Amino acid sequence: MIATTLIALALAASAPAQPSQAAPGYSALWTRWPAVNGDALRAEASRQAPATPSGPLRAGSPELGARVGEIVRAGDCEEGERVARAAGDFPLVEAVRAHCRPAVPAMSHDRR
Repeated sequence: MIATTLIALALAASAPAQPSQAAPGYSALWTRWPAVNGDALRAEASRQAPATPSGPLRAGSPELGARVGEIVRAGDCEEGERVARAAGDFPLVEAVRAHCRPAVPAMSHDRR
């Protein structure tokens, strides 16, 4: 039994391996990091800086404050905060949050 197994293994090892046409090589399984790094550096270098808002809804403009005020007065605090954040006016974002935050009555401590 053992001799038969050894003979079968020897014959299998001595037979030339048939390359499989359907099986792709293993080279596609690894990432070529130098190429990826080069691609990333070229993409970053070609990226343009984001344009600063130049319209009426830019940070600190009275138009932005009026627009956000209208939105908040209509009762949509989330949209008002989103518009202020999109314009980059973070003090206005904080003002919207402070205005829309539910008022918490001051608790009086009765110490007897």
